[in-house]
Amino acid sequence: MKRKHLTFDDRLAIQAGLQQGLNISRIAKNIGKDRSTIGREIKAHRRLVTTSNGNNCIHWQTCTRIPACRKSCFKGKKQCHTVCNGCQDDCKEYQEEFCMDYEKPPFVCNPCDKRLRCRLRRMLYDAKYAQQQYEQLLSESRRGISLTEQELTRINGTISPLLKKGQSLPVICERYRDELPVTDRTIYSYIDAGLFEVRNIDLRRKLRRPERKKSGPVLRVDRKCHIGRTYEEYVEYMRQNPDAMVSQMDSVIIHKGGQTILTVLFTNCDLQLMFLRDRNTAGSVTEIFSHLRKILGDKHFSSLFQVVLTDRGSEFSDPEKIEVDMETGEIQCRVFYCDPMNSNQKSNCERNHEFIRYIITKKYPKDNYTEEEIRKMMNHINSYPRKKWNGQAPIDLFVKIYGQETATLLGLEKIPSDSIQLTPALLR
Repeated sequence: MKRKHLTFDDRLAIQAGLQQGLNISRIAKNIGKDRSTIGREIKAHRRLVTTSNGNNCIHWQTCTRIPACRKSCFKGKKQCHTVCNGCQDDCKEYQEEFCMDYEKPPFVCNPCDKRLRCRLRRMLYDAKYAQQQYEQLLSESRRGISLTEQELTRINGTISPLLKKGQSLPVICERYRDELPVTDRTIYSYIDAGLFEVRNIDLRRKLRRPERKKSGPVLRVDRKCHIGRTYEEYVEYMRQNPDAMVSQMDSVIIHKGGQTILTVLFTNCDLQLMFLRDRNTAGSVTEIFSHLRKILGDKHFSSLFQVVLTDRGSEFSDPEKIEVDMETGEIQCRVFYCDPMNSNQKSNCERNHEFIRYIITKKYPKDNYTEEEIRKMMNHINSYPRKKWNGQAPIDLFVKIYGQETATLLGLEKIPSDSIQLTPALLR
């Protein structure tokens, strides 16, 4: 039986063939695959690798600032006498130059004999990296649901009103069979996961069935949203923009399939904003950022949200609506994603969630929380002094950096130290 997918051995053979300078047709023939398959594989899994061999600015040959840069640049204890990569730091005229050979076969720098001396970033194919990317894609494609927010909204608008009137789901699905993209059995799973307005309590016969322990479906993440926003590209962006303000974003689940808190932590002061949501969906996240743009205005929003680092949860799969003001089309911030299963890459945000769990415990949460209660909890947590900041509270540091006006717009209020409560009693 002929294999449809490339194996790790196939990828090692591709890497070895590229290192030997073989063309794509020869590599394809060696491993028994079509030439187009090998070309797509290389372009899909190649990656940019940073080099430190010199100045990669497009103006390096005509730049008039290089003599002055050399005088102020030191390697170790000696003054710089070369055109090093330090010339691009803090230079407003800096534009990175890329090799145009990436656009033609073999699409990577592996066979290039000038690769080790090249001053430009290299595009390389690595078999191990390619296999990891393939396995990650395979894993994500086999979990979750593939419906968009718009399709879920349309299904919800069709079935929820009728279910609340006492009609059965199989009858509804039969009547709208040509309009619904999924079966009634799938919709039962979506209701279990809390993706619609109705609950199991609205399904009469469903209540008679014993509840089975299972993990509900989650929205499948659109992998295209990660392109240009990986953690590796975040590190590179911060290297080129070291003064950019970074915030870390995450979700805290209160009720599975129900109420969730969106948290945004500013790493320069550890202040964490908290927003209550009824559903853990991408739409609920983008609605919050749209609201923030309205209450803050362009000036305050752009100073607060310059770089946003988050995980790869389905609720963060619409980064463009976070980055772009949809009314003007202006890009106001950049969104980047942590590597899969690497929440430690936004450890500040994760550690601060411990305070939330002091107040909203996993075992005994209330049935329903209000926005006022979440705001109250946010202010108590942000008013709590931290040893890390020499006994200062995050809200004090935030006001010093961004001003009292910004704090007021966000609903931030300082709680006196003796009145701070970090137990469930705060919201009882």
